[in-house]
Amino acid sequence: MSDVSQPARPRSRVAFFVVGVVGVVALAVGGGWAAGRLLKASKSEPSPPTPVATSKRGELLFQMNCGTCHGPDGRGDGLTSATLKPPPRDFSARPWRYEVSKESIRRVITQGIPGTAMPALRMLPPADVDLLVEHVYTLATSRPTITYVPTPEEMLLREAGFIDRRGLDLPALKLTDVQAKEIELSSLKGQLVLLHFWGTACEHCLKEMPAWKKLETDLADRPFTVLHICTDLDDAKEAQEILDPLAPGVKAYVDASGLSMARFEVQVLPTVWMIDANGKAIGISHGASSGDRRKVVEHWLNER
Repeated sequence: MSDVSQPARPRSRVAFFVVGVVGVVALAVGGGWAAGRLLKASKSEPSPPTPVATSKRGELLFQMNCGTCHGPDGRGDGLTSATLKPPPRDFSARPWRYEVSKESIRRVITQGIPGTAMPALRMLPPADVDLLVEHVYTLATSRPTITYVPTPEEMLLREAGFIDRRGLDLPALKLTDVQAKEIELSSLKGQLVLLHFWGTACEHCLKEMPAWKKLETDLADRPFTVLHICTDLDDAKEAQEILDPLAPGVKAYVDASGLSMARFEVQVLPTVWMIDANGKAIGISHGASSGDRRKVVEHWLNER
C-alpha cells in the first residue's frame, strides 16, 4: 500500500507549485495592465489648472517680461521707466491708441510697438500669451481710469502719425550722396531735419516720393532739410537712378557703415525721424504716411 501511495505526493506538490506560478504571473500582468491604464489616463486627461494657479502664472509672466518698465501693478512706474521715451503706459490711463480690449493687448504683446521700448514677445508659448493678456487686461480695467488730456503739440504729432520722442538724444549719423560727398547729422543744427529711411522694394516709400518732392520745394526757403536714406543699396548712384524718375531733384543718400537702421530703430519702412534745430528728436513715425506731415513740420519751423 505504501508503494502505491508514495508517487502521488510529488505530483500534488508540482501541481500546487504550477498553480502558484500562474497566479503570480496573472497578478503581475493584471497589475501592469492597470498601471498602464492609469498612466495613460494621467497623460491624456491632465487635471485642469485651478483659476488661482493660472492667475499667479499670469502675474509671474508680467513681472518677468513687463514689470521692469510698467511697474508691478501696471502704473508705468517700473525701475527703468524714467529713462524711456516715450514713457511706459499706465494701464489705467486713457485714451489708448487702440481700443482697450484683449485683442489689442495681444497684438501689442506679440508684435510690439515700433519706435518705443515695447518689444515683440515672440518667444512666449501661446498658452503663456493667453495668461499674460488676461493679467494685463485685468490691470487695465480693475482700477478707476485716469483721463489724460494731451497737449496741442502731442495731438499734432499723433495726428501726423508720429510717436512723441521729444528731447531724446540721437546717435551720430554720416551719409554719402551721389557725388560721394559726406554729410553728418551734427552739421545740420539750426535746421529742422527729417530722416526718411526708405527702400527700393518698399511700395509705400516709392509712392510717397512725389509728396516729399512737393514738401521740399514748398519749404525751400526755410531752414528745413530732408535726408532720404536708402536702406537696401550701398551705392548712392543706384539709389539716385531710382529716385530721379519718381521725384526729380530729390537727393538719395546711403549709409556706408550700415549701422543707421539699428541705431535709429528702423523696423518698418518707411521710417521718419523729425529732429529739431538743436539736434534733439521730436518724433518718429513708421509706415505709410497717416496724417498731415506738412502741418507738423510747419508748426516746428514756426517754433524756432
